[in-house]
Amino acid sequence: MEKKEYLEMLLEARDTYSDEIPKELVHSVAYVDGKPIIPRFKCRKMWFQCGLIANVELGLDAGFVNEHAKRLYKDFVEYMNRTDLPGRLTTHEDIRRANEILTSIIDDLEGQLK
Repeated sequence: MEKKEYLEMLLEARDTYSDEIPKELVHSVAYVDGKPIIPRFKCRKMWFQCGLIANVELGLDAGFVNEHAKRLYKDFVEYMNRTDLPGRLTTHEDIRRANEILTSIIDDLEGQLK
C-alpha cells in the first residue's frame, strides 16, 4: 500500500463520518424511504473497529504511523479497555481521542507527501 492511498483511507474515516451522537441508538443499517443506508456516525462500534483500529493497525504494519500517534493509540487502547468501550455507549471523549490519533497520522503523512 502506498502512503497516499493510506492517507485517503484515514481522511475518509475522519472526515466523512459525523462526530454527532444521535439521541437514538444507531443500528448497522437504517432505512430511508424503504432503501437501506449505512449510518455514517463515529459513535458506532463498527467505526471504532474499522475506521480507527483497523486503519491504525494497517499503518503500524506498513510503518506509516509516527511516534506521537503510536503513543496516542497505545493510550487509547488502554483507555478503551479500562472504560469498557465495547460494552457501553460511545462518548464525545471517545470520538475526540480517536480523531486526535487520526489527525496526528494524517498531518504527518500530508507533510511527507508535499
